[in-house]
Amino acid sequence: MSFALRNVFPDREQPIRILRGPFRGAVIVMNPRNSLRKMVGLYEHELNGWLSKVLPRVTRVLDVGANDGYFALGCAAAFRRMAKAGEIIAFEPQQQHVDTLRESLYQQPTGTTRIRVVQSLVGDMDKSGVTTLDSVKWEFSNRSSRSDTLVKIDVEGAEIEVLRGALSWLNASNYFVIEVHEEAFLDQIVRFFADRELRLIRIDQQPLPLLGRELRSRENWWLVSQVGPTDVAC
Repeated sequence: MSFALRNVFPDREQPIRILRGPFRGAVIVMNPRNSLRKMVGLYEHELNGWLSKVLPRVTRVLDVGANDGYFALGCAAAFRRMAKAGEIIAFEPQQQHVDTLRESLYQQPTGTTRIRVVQSLVGDMDKSGVTTLDSVKWEFSNRSSRSDTLVKIDVEGAEIEVLRGALSWLNASNYFVIEVHEEAFLDQIVRFFADRELRLIRIDQQPLPLLGRELRSRENWWLVSQVGPTDVAC
């Protein structure tokens, strides 16, 4: 978006409501000058269609690499619109992001979705400062459930380590969205799922008319679970 438009907004962090897209209604503490695409529901817009299909199918979310909470809190907003009780666990190791995420939690409208922030790395074994998805216990209902869950992974190159510690989640009732930052990892992750008879589709960056490309590396893709037979699997 243009520099002039950005300057209309304050240059400080504050609670901002997402106006459009599958995460509309979420309130997130962020700097509006740096988050205009998030505000209007166009951040990572390439995923919007897929998310709109998946969110009605799940009741729980695991957000690995939660950052400022855009994904976790966006999913909670979607659950509220669908009048769905749910549970979300957001994993984030960096203190700055954890503080912002927890501040955002206080800004959320009343709902029936439980959101828990876990300050930890996620990997392939449980040790000091690191946990695994296989060790997750929910707080409500069936605490050991491994179904009807959306798993988002954005860990800057440690995707396979996270997946090796998440084998109990690799079944057809769960949906994965994995942000991949190195092209060499694409085939490796696809094969990891294929070995368990699960299919992923690749989503590439798509510049928007007028807005152009997001300020992100061109070495950036998403792998997502195949939702229907019309999706083209990798």
